Amino acid sequence: MKYLVLLFYLTALSATAQSNMPIDWVKENNVSLKPSFGMSALMKNHDVQLIGFGEASHGQGSFFKHKINSFKWLAENAGYKIFALEAGFSEALMINQYVLYGEGSAKEGLKYLNYGVWQIEEFVDLIEWMREYNKEIPLVERVRFYGFDCQMSKGGVDYLKSAQGLIDYDFDHSELELLDDLLKLQSTRDERLAKSITSRLPAMVMKIEQKILESDKDDTFKKTSLTVLKNLQYFCDTESNNERNNDLNRSKYMAENIDNILEIEGREVKIALSAHNGHITTFYKQREIGYWLKQKYGSRYYALGYEFNQGKILGWDIMDGELVSRDLTIESSKNGTFGFLLSTSVGQDCFIDFTGKKVPEWFSQKQLCSDILGCYGQEGCTQRYTNVILSESYDGIIYIDETEAAKRM
Repeated sequence: MKYLVLLFYLTALSATAQSNMPIDWVKENNVSLKPSFGMSALMKNHDVQLIGFGEASHGQGSFFKHKINSFKWLAENAGYKIFALEAGFSEALMINQYVLYGEGSAKEGLKYLNYGVWQIEEFVDLIEWMREYNKEIPLVERVRFYGFDCQMSKGGVDYLKSAQGLIDYDFDHSELELLDDLLKLQSTRDERLAKSITSRLPAMVMKIEQKILESDKDDTFKKTSLTVLKNLQYFCDTESNNERNNDLNRSKYMAENIDNILEIEGREVKIALSAHNGHITTFYKQREIGYWLKQKYGSRYYALGYEFNQGKILGWDIMDGELVSRDLTIESSKNGTFGFLLSTSVGQDCFIDFTGKKVPEWFSQKQLCSDILGCYGQEGCTQRYTNVILSESYDGIIYIDETEAAKRM
């Protein structure tokens, strides 16, 4: 009997040791975010060209402040030139004109993105910093702002209309109707209209491409214009398919847009890209933008997920056709979640790098991680967590113990 008791004791002791492994590992491997926001440690250990900055929600200002401060540090200390946002490529060109040349304004550009969650003071501050940073340096050294999404058509249509004089192109009646239909598709998301446009668009695109290539404009203009055309095709292709294919197509096209930006700005340029955790993840089953970037760029792409314990979040809703926002409170992470592990083992903001280290088996198993959608707080949209295999999804994690809500501009 005493041998059975001893065996039970040793088994329990082993189980306890195993359960403590992730806690001990996190305690040993976390890095304070001060004073370089974790970027000094990241740069010291990795030769990275593309950093995917995630977020556990679109409404937590603390995540945006960390990304923005990280980009500032990377621009000043590590040669990063581009901040790329989960927003329309063509629409974001307006913001790029402001940060490069002072044309327009930060708020005007953010409104033009036509995505309310980005209309926050944190992004106004980023864009104004980029403008100030650029004022006293040569054009070739200036930082840039890009979008890499393809869910809108207005920016592309407006761009083509404004550029037609530059490339000596006149739209005929049927092409003007096609442009009107592209704008209509953005508001209706009608699959049948998308299929109709998809069959008519290639002929116009081919003619405009030829005019762009024959023009006397510089390479940046030509490459940018060709990418605008590609994004109208991306947009139509995603809207022509069912929801599942739409998600898969969009993710691959977002990755292609990062490649398009590199084609425009130079193959060696360094980019900080910002999107939800669910987009920057490298997990092979999800086939998100992070997966495609990891497939193409390998260790040059670093996926940086975000986690938190508790705090405030800016929530959105549509009331009477208007976007309204309100601060919501997120309670402390529940026992057994990744946020709970970090809050109890570290308890302060930190950076954790998974790469090049032997991580406990716990990180290779499904764990509950924060995953708050833009609709959070609306009826039927109360999801706080999702299952994530951390070691296969992210190269590193930024943890914010208590978050502030984003500020609506």
